[in-house]
Amino acid sequence: MSHIIKSLGSITWSDIIEIAGIIASTITSIIAIAISVKTLRQNNKMLEESTRPNIQIYSIYSDTIVYIMIKNFGQSSCTIDSISCDHKFSGKEIFNDDLGEDIFARLSGAIISPGYAIRCPLVGYATTKDDLHFHVKYHSSVKTYEDAFTFNIRANSPFADTYPGGKNTDDHLKNISKGIHDLVKMKL
Repeated sequence: MSHIIKSLGSITWSDIIEIAGIIASTITSIIAIAISVKTLRQNNKMLEESTRPNIQIYSIYSDTIVYIMIKNFGQSSCTIDSISCDHKFSGKEIFNDDLGEDIFARLSGAIISPGYAIRCPLVGYATTKDDLHFHVKYHSSVKTYEDAFTFNIRANSPFADTYPGGKNTDDHLKNISKGIHDLVKMKL
């Protein structure tokens, strides 16, 4: 012990300054590494958010048809695991009676590419519930996502499509114009 005390007594000011410099550079290096790790995590999160799939569910009212739209607004494909709706649709509300009450059950396993939309047409005047609540679970190749959506199915029905009338109801040009108008609206 006395040997250690004697050796400590021989420490010079330059040794103290050198040790303080080593401690300061070690602390600075640890802080720099911590900041770099935090920045990398934030960049990774931002990259994942910008390239992830982003499923949205909403309605569009077109003429007498209400479309439930399930669209991927993200930048990568995803696979639907499940979609559920709190409303059980009756045969008079849907165009295809073979789907049953849970019309979204068959979408399990569907792959939705970026920008692609699945349209579920409903008979607008026959729908019995205004507010619909959806829960969707989907995954990309890396991560699983869950979202919930609630909207009024008739929210845009006051602004439903109207087309100019004519004397000749068999006017094919008007039907073509109407169809093109609906296609353009679906792309919005």
